[in-house]
Amino acid sequence: MVARKRGSKKVTSPARRQEPWRIRLSRRILDEDLHEIGHAALQTARRAIDKKLRIDPEQYGERLRPPLAGLYKLKSSHVRVAYHIQHADREVWVLMIADRRTIWDRHEADILSRLHEEERHQKRSEP
Repeated sequence: MVARKRGSKKVTSPARRQEPWRIRLSRRILDEDLHEIGHAALQTARRAIDKKLRIDPEQYGERLRPPLAGLYKLKSSHVRVAYHIQHADREVWVLMIADRRTIWDRHEADILSRLHEEERHQKRSEP
């Protein structure tokens, strides 16, 4: 989205606007992650997801290294959001929300498991 200044106001070119990305949360976030991080942290992460990932998930996120290559992370307070960008469907799959100190060490295999679950779910819902 490109903005140009006209006087003191920013004007966004309508031709540059795109539809917001759809956000798809893993079913396990409410079942498992909420108990670990708490409701307040989940709400903070949800606000960051809605504000940033709907607009441009690649710009606001940071690419992860192997074995989580192909995934991204978003920092939000003391939690991290692990997600996958599904370009073809213009969707962001939020796989896990967890504490920044434990997400990469304790939950790496679980993140990959959730990605595979989402891929299977995607294949079942295709016509």
